[in-house]
Amino acid sequence: MNKKMIYFDIDGTLLTDEKTILSSTREAIDRLQKNGHEVAIATGRNAVMAKELIDELNLPNYIVCNGAAGFFHHEMVYSNPLDKVSIDRLIQVADANGHQLIYETAKDLKRRSHKIDHAVESGMKHVGFDVPDHETDFYKYNDLTQLLIFYTEEERHLYEDGQFPEFRFVRWYEKGMDVLPANGSKFETIFKLSTDKGFKKEDIIAFGDGMNDYEMIGNVGVGVAMGNAETIVKEVADMVTDSNNNDGIYKALKKLDLI
Repeated sequence: MNKKMIYFDIDGTLLTDEKTILSSTREAIDRLQKNGHEVAIATGRNAVMAKELIDELNLPNYIVCNGAAGFFHHEMVYSNPLDKVSIDRLIQVADANGHQLIYETAKDLKRRSHKIDHAVESGMKHVGFDVPDHETDFYKYNDLTQLLIFYTEEERHLYEDGQFPEFRFVRWYEKGMDVLPANGSKFETIFKLSTDKGFKKEDIIAFGDGMNDYEMIGNVGVGVAMGNAETIVKEVADMVTDSNNNDGIYKALKKLDLI
C-alpha cells in the first residue's frame, strides 16, 4: 500500500460535540502512524488553539487558520498572510458598524476592542476558548494569517458584495466569520504541502464536516464527510461515514483498509 497523507478537521470531526476525543479515534490515529502514514490536522484554529489536541494525539503536521499556514514535522513550511492595506480598510468598516475583530497569526490571537460583546464571547465559547487579550494595534506589527469578525447574515452586504476582493469570508458560527486570503484555502495548502513532500493527489485523504472543509473534501484523492457534515459537504465527498459522536473516523479508516 502506498504511504498516505491524511488530514482531519478538528471541530465536528476529531472532536465530539462535547469537545472530547473518542477512544476509537485515538486508536485509529495511533494505528495510522504505526502503519507509516503521515497524519495531519487541517483546521480553522491557529496553532495555539490547536496545541492541546496536537500534543494529545502526537501530531507533527498541521494546517491552521484555514490554510493560511502549514507545518510539517513542527516546522512552518508555508504562510499566506493577509494584505495589511486591505486589513486597514476592513477595520474602518468594522469599527464604523460596531463589529468586533480578533486578530490571528499562526501562533497568537488578540482582540481589537477593549470591550467584549456577546457575539465574541459566545463565538469563542462555541470553539471552547476564552476571549483573547486586548491589543488594538497588534495587526500593525504582525503578519495576520486570519481575522475573525462578528456580524450577522443580514449584515454581510457590508463586506461580501465585492468590497474586499483580496479576502474570502467563511461563516463558522451564527455571527462569526473567518476572513481569509482570497487565494488561499485548506485545500490549496494541503495540496501544496503534500505534493512538496512527494505525495500524489490520489494518496491525499481528508476528513471534515463544515463549510470550510467543502473544497478540501471535494478535491483531495479521497474526501470523507462525517455523518454530521453539512449536506453540501456530503454531496462532494467520496465517502460519508458515521458521525463524530459515533466512531465515524475509525469506521471510515477501516473501510479504506488503512488500519
